[in-house]
Amino acid sequence: VEREKARFSTWYEMFPRSCAGKRGEHGTFKDCEKLLPYVASMGFDVLYFPPIHPIGLSHRKGKNNSPAAEPGDPGSPWAIGSETGGHKDIHPELGSLEDFRRLMHKSRDFGIEIALDLAFQCSPDHPYVKEHPEWFRWRPDGTLQYAENPPKKYEDIYPLNFESDQWQELFMELKSVVLFWIEQGIRIFRVDNPHTKPFTFWEWLIG
Repeated sequence: VEREKARFSTWYEMFPRSCAGKRGEHGTFKDCEKLLPYVASMGFDVLYFPPIHPIGLSHRKGKNNSPAAEPGDPGSPWAIGSETGGHKDIHPELGSLEDFRRLMHKSRDFGIEIALDLAFQCSPDHPYVKEHPEWFRWRPDGTLQYAENPPKKYEDIYPLNFESDQWQELFMELKSVVLFWIEQGIRIFRVDNPHTKPFTFWEWLIG
């Protein structure tokens, strides 16, 4: 019942913010459109974007995982969420939702489909942190647990607590994120760190 692409496809990873015509400028979805012929010329049929959502400011990382960001550093796109929105929103410097839809439409002219990164984690500035603090792990000292992959520490990312007492509400919200992007026309997702989420969640979501 799956499409042929589910069995085999060739992926090209691109950071949209790196597509600007001039060095030092922030790229946009419109800039990405200009690179579609280049990607297609190499035989790729899937263009994969890391997260395209707003990026948090709190504990923003600098270049090469530096713990302190310099002025102008854009931060990690995996540190999702800011005052401008969360997983159903687009980083303002990339463009609008309409710009994204236009890019998806243009990509089809070159036999390319857009794949989005599905990263179920939040920056300290994500709306979920204020609206649903129960969806995160709290330390005894009252601080939130950030992500770690020893020896690396990711103070700019808070993992979600899938074992929360409110796990059902969390599951439904994450499902709504997937459905939102499906409604925009996305049919391919790359999942970030699926092994750090319960198997039962993926079984339920896919079902």
